[in-house]
Amino acid sequence: MGCGLSVLLRTYLVIPGSLFGGLGSGCGEKGDFEKAINARLSTSELCYSLKNNDFAFNKGFPVKVNNGYRSSGYNVSDEILNGLAEQGLLTVSQEPNGFGSMTVLDVTDKGQEIDFWNREKGACVGHRAVAEIKSWTEPSEGNGVKMTQVTFTWKLAGVPSWVDKNAFSGVKGMDEPVETKIVLVKTNDGWKAN
Repeated sequence: MGCGLSVLLRTYLVIPGSLFGGLGSGCGEKGDFEKAINARLSTSELCYSLKNNDFAFNKGFPVKVNNGYRSSGYNVSDEILNGLAEQGLLTVSQEPNGFGSMTVLDVTDKGQEIDFWNREKGACVGHRAVAEIKSWTEPSEGNGVKMTQVTFTWKLAGVPSWVDKNAFSGVKGMDEPVETKIVLVKTNDGWKAN
């Protein structure tokens, strides 16, 4: 009878362990997905950048920027520039230049006091970071690799203290999470975003 009880107890102990193991693996995948996506997103900051950023803004010495070809629609650089003007750090104006125009950037007194310009990257307002993993497809084989499509939301992280979020509200992810999708590939070192 002691042996039967032992077998019976083991049966009950194994089943709950199996159930909890199954539940935990989904959370692990979700965490692995977030880690892989953040590794990809954190490599690039959102910046207003010029061909050569190695200068200092000085009052009375405007910087002229050739507009070049500009596509219509949302442009994060334009939104950051709008935020710099809205916050009162720069005045932004247009000057005729042949058949087009140039953007003229002039630092304000307020902008002169705030260290918003990085001589390597320009004016950066943070980087994207996962806010929430919403859903993912069942991982499947394709082209010799295991992959999954993940739907997630992101918000800006690492926003510098000088940024007035109201002035930069046109920058996606500053106030509200943005939903998007990404494909992750399973490697010998975990999930990776291409």
